[in-house]
Amino acid sequence: MSEFLNGNDGWIDDPAAVEATMNDLPFPVFQDVWTPIKGSGKGKKVLLYDYIKQASGGKFPARKQTVGDCVSQGAAYAVDAVKSVDIILNKEFEEWVAETATEDIYAGSRVQIGKGRVRGDGSIGAWAARYVNEYGALPRGKYGNVDLTTYSGSKARSWGRSGVGVPKSLLPKAKQHPILTVSKVTTYEEVRDLISNGYAVTIASNQGFSSRRDSEGFAAPKGNWAHQMCILGVDDEYKRPGVLVQNSWGKWNGGPKRHDQPDGSFWVDADEIERRILKKGDSWAFSGYEGFKPRELNTRII
Repeated sequence: MSEFLNGNDGWIDDPAAVEATMNDLPFPVFQDVWTPIKGSGKGKKVLLYDYIKQASGGKFPARKQTVGDCVSQGAAYAVDAVKSVDIILNKEFEEWVAETATEDIYAGSRVQIGKGRVRGDGSIGAWAARYVNEYGALPRGKYGNVDLTTYSGSKARSWGRSGVGVPKSLLPKAKQHPILTVSKVTTYEEVRDLISNGYAVTIASNQGFSSRRDSEGFAAPKGNWAHQMCILGVDDEYKRPGVLVQNSWGKWNGGPKRHDQPDGSFWVDADEIERRILKKGDSWAFSGYEGFKPRELNTRII
């Protein structure tokens, strides 16, 4: 496992690039638009992975990256969560087609947004957020002669080279599936309120975690990962408040679970997620709406 962790994580720590990307966003900092839902998640438990399961007919995406494209993997989980909540709360919104593809997000973040400035594997969380906001995100499937039915790390890597990018034929199709608002988040309270209203959050940092969950499903901070993941749940009513982090390495960890959490996930304590990850400055809230309006979610839907 150590070789995989060192070789295929793929997040690039570049505060200047994050700042530059934020300059082009209408709501760059979530704190500035937090007021409508501030405090709404206090004492609540909301599991977005349950919404994904319900919207998809029980098929939770079991992603397992093979190259350093974690930024797109985390972003795709966030897109899946936001769209699933929208589908369930607004029946006329759209239907579940398939899990979100990652190859176009990875390539688009690096080329269409990052302008090919990165050599080797990897990308930046802000670039992926900006890509799904400006260009959209495709569900898996066949698009003419382009087959995105199943994950291909080699395709992601090939498209992600400087001067290549997402095939032009796919861009109009991706535009039909945008994330309408992305904003940077920096505190647990912000994440708590976002998740409680059905908005997913991508997280990126150099912080690693144990591959063994403790008796309550939590993983202790351990080691260094240049990595992006996704928050798909919050439990602020528990004696140990925290968030559910979904990884993209398949069934890589073990130990007890809580709330029927997906394979590859782990809970992280509230203070740890804020101090070790959110403060790093490249974590993003995704919304299917313009802004972040209050919404009533069932705390347990399955």
